[in-house]
Amino acid sequence: MEKLIVSGSPHIHAHEDTPRIMRWVIIALLPAVAVSLYMFGWNALIAYVVAIVSALLFEYLIQKFLLKGPSTLHDGSAFVTGLLLAMNVPSNIPIWMLVVGTLVAIGIGKMSFGGLGKNPFNPALVGRVFMLISFPVAMTTWPKPIASASQLTDVITGPTPLGMVKEELKKGMSLDQIMSSGQIPDYVSMLGQHGRIHWGNFCYCDSHRWTYFALQKNHYLAYSYCLSWCCLYFRWNIVAR
Repeated sequence: MEKLIVSGSPHIHAHEDTPRIMRWVIIALLPAVAVSLYMFGWNALIAYVVAIVSALLFEYLIQKFLLKGPSTLHDGSAFVTGLLLAMNVPSNIPIWMLVVGTLVAIGIGKMSFGGLGKNPFNPALVGRVFMLISFPVAMTTWPKPIASASQLTDVITGPTPLGMVKEELKKGMSLDQIMSSGQIPDYVSMLGQHGRIHWGNFCYCDSHRWTYFALQKNHYLAYSYCLSWCCLYFRWNIVAR
């Protein structure tokens, strides 16, 4: 009599595996990585190297000495976690803060739940949230692009004029002193012809996470059948609106 063997899911297998999918993710992120390296230079490169090496090292040490299991570095998930974390922090973040964030991402966000596939949250975002709470100033101080790339920068994000006025008023400065200090544009510069706001005078943009290249990544993943076209259409609508 033939035995009926019942196993856990998944029951349908394809030729795809975790290392292959992680390689696709890395390839899809390469355009955004290249742009960030061009815009922010050595600081961005150092952030990538530190985050990726730290992620690989912490996963190896935790897997070997705490979980006492076989190495899982070959699946590429730790590499992707380090890469994503580096793309979610300012390029001039102190190295030790990035190492601490990577430890939290791998140790708490991933390995504490048992490793890949068992973690309920994205490890890189766990590390980012921890860093944002623990190091709020460093995590919200974004550098400007390097001089050689400044001509490609259309706008740069920064504090709103009202926010800057509020902070200076707390320091005891008068409104006239604030407006004449040069920190924010004057009333005329803030308004263009016919009362329209002239954004170019006081807007800034220095994060190296570009929506365009993120959408290009989504196109690549959709082409690789890792992301449905329906989901891609939904995200395009969000950006458009």
